[in-house]
Amino acid sequence: MTRSCATFILCFLTVFGIRKVRAQSGSDVQDVLTKLFTTDKYNKKIRPLVDQSNAVQIDVDFFLTSIIDFNDQDESLKTSGFLSLSWTDEYLQWDPSSYNGVNVLFLPQDDIWRPGVSLRNPYKSFTGLGSAFLNLRVDSNGLVEWFPFQVFESTCDVDITYFPFDSQECELKFIAWSYSQVEVELNKGARGVILVEYSPNAVWNIDSTSAHETNTGESSVTFTIKLKRKPGFYVINIIIPVILLSVLNIFAFALPVTTGERASYAVTVFLSLAVFLTIVSEELPTNSDVISILSVYLTAMITLSTVIVLICILELRLATRTVEEYPINKLFMAVYKVSLFLQCRKRKDKIKPAKMSETNSKKKLKKEDEFNPDRKKFQVTWMKIVSAMDYLLFWIFLLLTFILTLVLFLICANN
Repeated sequence: MTRSCATFILCFLTVFGIRKVRAQSGSDVQDVLTKLFTTDKYNKKIRPLVDQSNAVQIDVDFFLTSIIDFNDQDESLKTSGFLSLSWTDEYLQWDPSSYNGVNVLFLPQDDIWRPGVSLRNPYKSFTGLGSAFLNLRVDSNGLVEWFPFQVFESTCDVDITYFPFDSQECELKFIAWSYSQVEVELNKGARGVILVEYSPNAVWNIDSTSAHETNTGESSVTFTIKLKRKPGFYVINIIIPVILLSVLNIFAFALPVTTGERASYAVTVFLSLAVFLTIVSEELPTNSDVISILSVYLTAMITLSTVIVLICILELRLATRTVEEYPINKLFMAVYKVSLFLQCRKRKDKIKPAKMSETNSKKKLKKEDEFNPDRKKFQVTWMKIVSAMDYLLFWIFLLLTFILTLVLFLICANN
């Protein structure tokens, strides 16, 4: 038992004694810095290669943390995140065994060479990556790792065809501005766009991401983010009210002409649709190349509403006519017959409308009506013509509205 305790104590002292001897101090780090920047006279103006005919190989990954804003009208994307850039600096190498095991240094980014990477498609201002207070990680083999965090505002072409069921594809293109492909090559990393720290957005979902590099003439890496809009807000606040207004638009033909409110009702629905078209227009970018399907649908509904208003005014005009002054022509009689046929009703007016060619026809017609009550009761009048038109127009416009709405949803669903 005593021998075992002695062995344990010896091992304990040996391990901790070695650790104590091998402990790194601030002076060891200072010695490494003195070697690199004083003895070796490190110069950040020189590309970090002994053979200056080669290009510096830089691996780039992008950590996306959030989508701050996507502005449809300005066609801009505002994101936050940081790049992961790594390269080998052959002038920042040392032997850790000579400096008590110092293997890693953290240096201010302005103290060593950097590739001068910046956003190629900025929306407002052109700025370099990182800040003066950021440090880079450098190991003894010369591997430099840089993680500059930034809020990126980039341009993004917007396709509003399927708004609000649209998908947008935005690119963040990073380029080494100060160097050509001969001096610096940017290579996409193995992970591309990394979403481990991403916070979901209330308006957009990330559908997919990708990355590709361009090393022909200029050296750049492009990160592509495909966004899918969440349409719930627009469906509840725009699409459903517009469809309901379109249905109300049709019921102008169900309102009797005698009420005197039909024209004002139709005009009110027309103005409501015009207001919704204005709201949708404010949400969309000013773009003449691509037109939103929703805007086309609203325009079609407003066109139908305009036609309904004109028809209502025409029917009010027809309802004030009398058969004696304005005989019913063949076209209106055809409309009347079709309406009766569709309603599965038989005509009860077998007597044709009288022709008013003679001067005393009005008196004769009046006398005939007095002696023939059935003729007066079942004679085709302009009010009956208007009622027949209402019946046909109601179903015609209902069918048109249904077809247009169905086409809208089918197109959006296919997208």
